Amino acid sequence: MRLTREVMQQLAPPNAPGSVGEPATVGPVRARSVWGSGVIVMAIAVFVLVGCQDTNSTRRSQQRNSATARTEMNEENLRYAFSVLRTTEEFQTADALKTVVDRLNQWIKHNPATDEWHADPLVETLPEELRGLPPLQSLGALSFPLSDGADLQLVVWLNEIANRARGADSQPIAIAQGLFDWVVRNIQIERDTAAVVPYLARDTLILGRGTAIDRAWLFVLLGRQQGLEIVMLALPGNEPGEALRPWLPAVLVDGELYLFDTRLGMPLPGPDGKPVATLKDLLADEKLLRNLDVDEQRIYPVKGADLEHVTALIEGSPMYISRRMQLVGADLPGKESLVLTVQPSRLAERVKAHPHIDTVNLWPLPYQRIDGLMKADRETQQKAQLDFAQFQQPTPILWQARVLHLVGTLDGDKGANAQYQAARPPDADLKTYRAKAPEKDRERVEANLVQIRAAKQTASYWLGLVAYERGNYGAAIDYLRTRTLEAFPDGPWTAGARYNLARAYEAQGQTEEAIRYYRADLSAQRNGNLLRARRLEESSKPSEAAQPTAD
Repeated sequence: MRLTREVMQQLAPPNAPGSVGEPATVGPVRARSVWGSGVIVMAIAVFVLVGCQDTNSTRRSQQRNSATARTEMNEENLRYAFSVLRTTEEFQTADALKTVVDRLNQWIKHNPATDEWHADPLVETLPEELRGLPPLQSLGALSFPLSDGADLQLVVWLNEIANRARGADSQPIAIAQGLFDWVVRNIQIERDTAAVVPYLARDTLILGRGTAIDRAWLFVLLGRQQGLEIVMLALPGNEPGEALRPWLPAVLVDGELYLFDTRLGMPLPGPDGKPVATLKDLLADEKLLRNLDVDEQRIYPVKGADLEHVTALIEGSPMYISRRMQLVGADLPGKESLVLTVQPSRLAERVKAHPHIDTVNLWPLPYQRIDGLMKADRETQQKAQLDFAQFQQPTPILWQARVLHLVGTLDGDKGANAQYQAARPPDADLKTYRAKAPEKDRERVEANLVQIRAAKQTASYWLGLVAYERGNYGAAIDYLRTRTLEAFPDGPWTAGARYNLARAYEAQGQTEEAIRYYRADLSAQRNGNLLRARRLEESSKPSEAAQPTAD
């Protein structure tokens, strides 16, 4: 038995924890109770060896199962975060976005990165005064700030919009035209003034209005969700030493840069009826630029000579070039088709191959906006609060409608259309609300009424856009003409209503009405609308062959 015990001691595994934390008790105990003769030492040894192998196999299986469970639990953190972002019932409240960030931080805690990482070299092309911004300093951090919740929310909205607006054509330029058209129709153009709040792209999308450069920023981000590579082109200053002049966004396809002007609200027409001109087209024929002159006073502010030194600017907002989003993008839940990252340096190499691009830099705009918001004075903060107040009056019905609109939930009792309608109380109800208010609440009620009326104007205008998106041009005309322009003369949506009204008339073949509204526009897009009117007028004239000849 001495030999038997030694053999068993050598072959028996040490106690090891199982899946429930209990020590293993395989081998010696059972062996001594069954066999007592040295004659079967080898049999005992074989038994113990098999028992040990079974135990090791069981332990490894338990460890694998435990590791698998931990992995699945961690993957669930990621899935849950994105499911919250897509849950319109939550309407993406601050609490919901905090939940998203908390789940992402849990996920990355158990999914540590081990590879070497460096910030994209194009970051060094930013102006020196912007390189110290906190978002740039934390690009390599393996944790998610609260701002990522709102940034990811924007990506989800952009993805939903891009999937609807791209159209059925799979050609890149056709997709770009669909996305550009959505931006021009849905983001009312504002004039460039020093008093404008330095809004981020998410704010522009929610408010539905912005400058030409705000439109360009959204167009770039929408294109990213469809795999399009869009850069912002800039021209030299008018005088030596002046800063670059942002010009327009351009879509890179097969080495060519296709040009879309967000101030004119139209792609630049190419030669021989080509719907979108390339940079190469303009350099080959300056007449294409001069065709954009409305008259001798309203000249398109670009000449052929300006195109000899063009700078391309690549959008690389902090989230898109961060290490944490590269990790998330590599491990996205299977059903997600979101684009969360960009590699500016790689895109820069492709853009540099264009013979007429001098320089490629990171676009400073996102960082200038972040810096501007961080330094915003009290007046700017109050302006921003006033802009968003209509979404909070006294219930967030307009906010709920806007979110549903952005994600494309338009119909049904809980769709954007119904919610916008609910945000338009009759004037009689508003008078009753004021009349029944106690004297002590008079000031609060009057403030509420201001925001309710603002929300009503906005809802009426956006109902016109919903009707247009659904192809119901008659209803669109009613909301845009009767319930916006006529109900609120010189209201906040006059420019957008006139443009979309002209588009609706044009879609119905009512050319004269379309021309009339294009020409009535006084917004920053006026020149582009006049060009549209001129083109419509020319196309509607009978050809010379159809003209009756004189006797």
